[in-house]
Amino acid sequence: MSKREQQAALVAECRASGITAKGIQYSRYVTWATKLNREGQHKPQQWANVTMVNEERSMSEVRLKCGKWIICVETGFSPSLLADVLKIVDTVY
Repeated sequence: MSKREQQAALVAECRASGITAKGIQYSRYVTWATKLNREGQHKPQQWANVTMVNEERSMSEVRLKCGKWIICVETGFSPSLLADVLKIVDTVY
């Protein structure tokens, strides 16, 4: 086992037990643990492939803007549902 692996094993054992004294100085333990934490942060990132799909926009869409709210209404909407939504937006806004 290399020196680095021994250090990592001691740090892991100390972390698991909750005890930092394992025959090593506290400052040395903190140094090793800090190095291990930094190494863990520099793992290469993986990128995912993303395929963009163009959505067809409905030409019969109406957008109602009220402050930060945008309500989109398309053909075949429920008038009673829209009325309920507008009442709620009115009370919140």
